[in-house]
Amino acid sequence: ERGGNWIDVILGFSPYTAALARLGKIRSAGITDLRHGSLLDQDWLHGDRFARSRKHPPLPLPEGVRCYAIGVALSADGPGSALLGDGLVPLNSALGRHADAAHCLDFPESNCWVGYGLNHMDLLDNARVYAQLKRWLC
Repeated sequence: ERGGNWIDVILGFSPYTAALARLGKIRSAGITDLRHGSLLDQDWLHGDRFARSRKHPPLPLPEGVRCYAIGVALSADGPGSALLGDGLVPLNSALGRHADAAHCLDFPESNCWVGYGLNHMDLLDNARVYAQLKRWLC
């Protein structure tokens, strides 16, 4: 979504490519919600979902509900893992970590798991991911 938004901005600078920028706005509201971290309808009551930035109040994890986070990284454990993430989602984002402490989701470390050497699509059918979900849920 972030990449798509940048492409829209760049294409919008020229009258020759502006029509292509409008095509980029066909993407779903769910996808633009991912970029902004929007979860509630009121996050969009007075704003443009294609705007460069949106501010909304942080929303903590629900009380009384066990919450978990799984992230995967293309590379082996190392400093590049967090930045590269799974090829689509940075590792810190997958684990609910944010530069602004107010926006951190504060998952307990025991409720976070990272699979190294995996990509975003591996979240769907990888045996290691499945085994971790089974440990948590069974």
